[in-house]
Amino acid sequence: MILLNYPRPDFRRKNWIDLTGKWLFHFDYKERLTFENAKDLDMYTYEINVPYPYQSTLSGIGADVECDAIWYACQFSVSPHHLKSYKTFLIKFGAVDYESHVWLNEKYLGKHIGGYDPFSFNISDIVENENTLILKVIDRHGDQPRGKQAKRGEKPSGIIYTKVTGIWQPVWLEMIKGKTYIENYQIIIESSKSFILRVQMGGKMKEDLSLEVSITSGGTSIEQRVIRLKQMIVEEKIELEDPILWSPDDPHLYDLKLTLKHDEEILDEVEGYFGLREISIKGDKILFNGKPIYLQMVLDQGYYLDGIYTPKRVEDFLSDLKNVIEMGFNGVRAHQKPPDPRYLYIADSLGVLVWEEMADWGMSLKKENLEIFLSQWRNIIKRDFNHPSVITWVPFNERIEPTKSEEARKFILTVFEETKKLDPTRPVIDSSGWTHVKTDIMDIHDYLYCMNTGREYSEILNYEELWKPIIEGTELIEIGSEPFRISIPGTYKKQPIVISEFGGWGIEGQKPVIDRKPYVYAKLYDSFRLQAKFEEIVKAIALASHISGYCYTQLYDVEGELNGLLTYNRKWKIDPQKIRKANNEALRIWKEKVME
Repeated sequence: MILLNYPRPDFRRKNWIDLTGKWLFHFDYKERLTFENAKDLDMYTYEINVPYPYQSTLSGIGADVECDAIWYACQFSVSPHHLKSYKTFLIKFGAVDYESHVWLNEKYLGKHIGGYDPFSFNISDIVENENTLILKVIDRHGDQPRGKQAKRGEKPSGIIYTKVTGIWQPVWLEMIKGKTYIENYQIIIESSKSFILRVQMGGKMKEDLSLEVSITSGGTSIEQRVIRLKQMIVEEKIELEDPILWSPDDPHLYDLKLTLKHDEEILDEVEGYFGLREISIKGDKILFNGKPIYLQMVLDQGYYLDGIYTPKRVEDFLSDLKNVIEMGFNGVRAHQKPPDPRYLYIADSLGVLVWEEMADWGMSLKKENLEIFLSQWRNIIKRDFNHPSVITWVPFNERIEPTKSEEARKFILTVFEETKKLDPTRPVIDSSGWTHVKTDIMDIHDYLYCMNTGREYSEILNYEELWKPIIEGTELIEIGSEPFRISIPGTYKKQPIVISEFGGWGIEGQKPVIDRKPYVYAKLYDSFRLQAKFEEIVKAIALASHISGYCYTQLYDVEGELNGLLTYNRKWKIDPQKIRKANNEALRIWKEKVME
C-alpha cells in the first residue's frame, strides 16, 4: 500500500516533501486582515491539522461556525543539499475550497478559484532553506459549485450536509533536477492493443532533449523506447503485443516510467501506471472491451464521520471500496464530489468502475458561471484522465432548469461538447437523472415507481407506452414544486438506459450517529425487509433487457440521511452476502435476457 502515501499515485516523483500536518490557522470574520497582518505568525489563534477542514473534528478545531475568510500559515525547511541539487520546485495543492490566495516568503504566488480541482505554483526562484507559506481562503457558499454542502445561512438537513471550507486534500512539494520537466501525460486508448502516449513538458525548452518510456508488467519489461523531443508536447503511438486488458474481473495495471533527459543528464523522472480497456456505446448497450456490460453500482457520497470530506486514514478509501465488492456491486457513482486520486488508485487496483461527477450543485446555470465552471471541470478531467476505473464523466446532477430555460440548455450543451473534446474515449452524461439536453447514456433517477412490488416494477419497466413518453420528454414529471422533463424532446435516440438512482430506503427506528434529524426516502421495518426489497427490485430491473444497469442509493448513511447499506461510521445495517446474492441473481437474469 506504499503508493497510498503519495498524493497522486498515478503521477509520482521520488523527491518530494509532504506539507500536511500542523499548520497555524485564523478566522477572519470581518475580512479586515491583509497579508501584512497575516505574515505576523503571532496573529494566528489556532493550530489546524491539514488537510482537514476546520468544521471537522479531525482538524483539531471542529467549529460549527460560518466564516467566509480564513488564513493558514505553514513553515517548512528545504535542506541546502536539495536547494543545490534541484533546479525546479513545485508546490501542489490537491483541493482547497474555494478561492485561494497564496504567498511564499512574502512573495504573492497567485490565486486559484475552485474547491475540487488541483493547482500548483513554480516556486523555484523563491524557495529557501527556511520557508513560510501563507494561504488566504475565501468560501462564501454562494453561487458556486459546492456539491452537497449547505448554502450560506442554512443548516445541513436531509440530503444537504455540513459545509466545508479550506484545505481538504494534501499539500506537497516536488523537487526536480532540471528546469525542463514533465508536466502531464495522458494515455489515450485507441483500441484493445494500442494507445497514444501524450506527454506535455513544463519549464524551458532545450535542444537535445529525449524522453525514455519504460512499460513493465509485474516487473517484466514490456516496452522500451526513446523519443527525441522537438517541442513541448509529444505524441507517440504504442502497440502492445498480446496485452492483458483491464476489467473488473481482472484489473491488470501496467507500470509506466517516463525519464526526461538532456543528452545523458536526467532532468526529471515520473512514474505512473495505466490499464488498457475500451468503453463505448453501441445502440442501447454499453460495451466494455467490446462486450455488453451490466452496471451494478452503488452511490458513494465521499463523506466521512470525523473528517467530512477527508477520511481519517487513506486506508478508509480501501475499506469502502472493499465493501462495494463484497456486496457484489461492480461500480460506484462518485456523487457530487470528484474523488481523491488515491481513491481512484484503489478503484483501479480492485477493478471498481467509477462514474465521476462534478460537485455542481449550488451553482446557477447562468452564462457568467460557464468559464469558471469549465476551468475547474477541465482540471479534474486532466488529473483523472488516466484512471481506467473512470468510465463515465458526469458534469451535472438533477438539473431541471433546462426544462424552461434556453440559457441553461446552452450551458449544459456547451459543457457536454467541451467534455467530449477533452476526452473522446469515454461516455458523457450531461445531467444525471433529470432534463437531459445531449447525452451518451440516458440515466434516470427513480424513487417513486421502485416502491412498487418487484412484479409491478417489472411490468412498469417493460410497459413501453408508460416509460417512453417520460424518457422522450413529451410528458412532464410532477414531482416537487416545479414540473420538469426527463429530457428535452429529441434528446432520446435509443441510447443505453441506466436507472442511476433508486432505493434510498431506511430502517424503522434507526437514529443518526450525529445530532441530525433523520431523513430517508422511505422506511422499511427491518434489515430483512430491506434486503428482500433490494432483491426483488434489482431482479425486476434485470428483466428489462433494454436497461443497462442500476445504481442503488446509497453505500453508507451521511449525517442525517439514513438510507445507506452501512451506517455513517461504517457498520453493516444488512447482511452483505444477501445483497451480493441479489446482485448476482440480477446479473444472471440480465445475461439470459440479452442472450435471447
